[in-house]
Amino acid sequence: MMTLIVPIAANKDEYAHKLPQPFRLDEEGVMYCVRAITGLPLNEIDDIYFVILRDHDERFMLKDQLTMQFRRQKLTKAHVTILDKPTNSQVETVARAIEVNGITGMVFIKDADCYFTADEVLPQNGVAIYALENLPIVDPQHKSYVAVDDMFYVTNIIEKRVVSHFFSAGGYCFEDAQEFCSYYEKLKNHKSLYLSHVIYSMLLDKKIFRPILIDDYQDWSVTNMHY
Repeated sequence: MMTLIVPIAANKDEYAHKLPQPFRLDEEGVMYCVRAITGLPLNEIDDIYFVILRDHDERFMLKDQLTMQFRRQKLTKAHVTILDKPTNSQVETVARAIEVNGITGMVFIKDADCYFTADEVLPQNGVAIYALENLPIVDPQHKSYVAVDDMFYVTNIIEKRVVSHFFSAGGYCFEDAQEFCSYYEKLKNHKSLYLSHVIYSMLLDKKIFRPILIDDYQDWSVTNMHY
């Protein structure tokens, strides 16, 4: 069983008076956050959860809009989870989604501000990676970087410091949802908690992560979204 989680519960100051960027439409009328998952092997996924804030839903009718998008894209396994209060991090958003929906087994977490294609996602801990040199436009200071050894194991991941020419492309696979939540509980008091911190902590505990090679990467945060 694999569950896809798309956390979109950021409560940024600029969202006080305008629609959050991931919910805007591309030139084909598809929400960016929905477009973000369409390059994944969705036939391998059992359930999909888009996680949003109640405040955003009430102001912009997001659940209704997302439901229409799901119907249009034939995403029959997609659901909307609404959180009453903002979370302190993307990690907390995912942990709350796992708890609220009783999710077990493997989870794949997909950022809403980028797109890529992946032929398969194996049932193991993994990080989607892409090479900096393949990007026509790059914003290196806002990425986490992934070191991979000769045997194709992830050996390090770190925020905002270039330790490798591979960066995290916005896809994260955790073999056990409950193990993810246990690491969140251990790290939740961290001032600025990222998914990379969870992965790094697991690596320190000798947990194995494999890189997930992806193609067709598009970073909307440095093109038209500024998310």
